[in-house]
Amino acid sequence: MTAWAVIRRCGGQVRAGIGAPYALDFGAVLALADAMGATSALLADVLPHVEPVIVKAYQEQSENAD
Repeated sequence: MTAWAVIRRCGGQVRAGIGAPYALDFGAVLALADAMGATSALLADVLPHVEPVIVKAYQEQSENAD
């Protein structure tokens, strides 16, 4: 498994407040990666850069649903 495979599956691993998700739950994402056999330094390095993209997608989806 690769870091990309984990990122593709981690969209539901979010921290949410009132209204919408505001961050990825890195602990849950890394546990998912471990379960998938895909833990790597690359994943840990890439997560902070992908997080805003995933959170923004949730926000846009929420805005379009209204």
